[in-house]
Amino acid sequence: MILDAMKNAGWAADNLAFGSGGALLQKLHRDTQKFAFKCSYALVGGVGRDVVKDPITDPGKKSKMGRLTLERGEDGKFVTVVEGKGDPAKDVLVEVFKNGEVLVQHTLAQVRERAAVI
Repeated sequence: MILDAMKNAGWAADNLAFGSGGALLQKLHRDTQKFAFKCSYALVGGVGRDVVKDPITDPGKKSKMGRLTLERGEDGKFVTVVEGKGDPAKDVLVEVFKNGEVLVQHTLAQVRERAAVI
């Protein structure tokens, strides 16, 4: 009906975009799994600053602050450890992008192999 109305009005379908938000389509979003990317540390003018999100409306959404390490626990599961409490030698995070430059190229096969292990 919408496309017919556009055609009858003399408008091309290229002037129209259809879409729906994730909640309308599947009712899934980043909070479904309580997952989101958050900044925890920033360099501003060469000075390091811890960054934290701590909303008063939902204490469960408080983020970790400072430089973090990602380590494997004794049970094999990943654990994010806040600065000063982790072991940098055990950190499995790899710097992939820096200042807009790609530092590491991963093939699809490598990503699939890692995903199967976890």
